[in-house]
Amino acid sequence: MLTPEILWGLGALVLLAALVWGMTQYKRRNRANDPITERATRAEYDHPDTYQREEEKFRDQVRPS
Repeated sequence: MLTPEILWGLGALVLLAALVWGMTQYKRRNRANDPITERATRAEYDHPDTYQREEEKFRDQVRPS
């Protein structure tokens, strides 16, 4: 049976792994896509009914990492 001390240590390791993964994902993102993301977010909030039709237009503008 696992003792609470072992579970606490395993939880700390999982949390550390999640933080490292999140930091690497943040560092690897393509900052050139930030303006496109901002425009897409505004379009989605301003016009939620028509955003489904415009979504592909925004996806075509995204630059690969």
